[in-house]
Amino acid sequence: MVFSPPRFLPLLGLLLGGCGLAGGEFPSLNPRPAEIPRDIRAPGYGIEVSLSAEERAGVVADIEREAGSLEAVRRDMEAAERELALAISSAQGAATGSAPWSAAQMALSRYEQARSPLIAIDARMVALLRIVDSLPADNPDRQAVEGLVAAIARTGTDGEQRMQNASRAIGG
Repeated sequence: MVFSPPRFLPLLGLLLGGCGLAGGEFPSLNPRPAEIPRDIRAPGYGIEVSLSAEERAGVVADIEREAGSLEAVRRDMEAAERELALAISSAQGAATGSAPWSAAQMALSRYEQARSPLIAIDARMVALLRIVDSLPADNPDRQAVEGLVAAIARTGTDGEQRMQNASRAIGG
């Protein structure tokens, strides 16, 4: 389809006619207030958050206490794991319900019992995480608490995996 200039000119005149009007009130081409980007920040932005000396001393003491509790649980788990390994090796090929099988089940139960304090340690860490949550990510107290939480989780996961492997090994 070809546009012929005579038919196209009136349309062009109408479109361009608005540009030549004088004295009229035309809308501004400036951005409207809603179109202007705004920097919205949370209350307290830019204020460096830190613990008071008393709070920090409490957090450090709690970290040391919970790290000591974790080490005690790890030692107990290692001792129970050695006993479990001996019981499993004795129960290899033994019938379900036999004395060696029962001894292996009891050793597995003692391993679970040695592992159980991890739940309480993990629960106590929730309060510490809340205390350090507002601190910057590079704060040493926050990093220490988060590192301890990660170590507790790894110990729990490793212990669960060992329990599952032991349970499969003794068939029950």
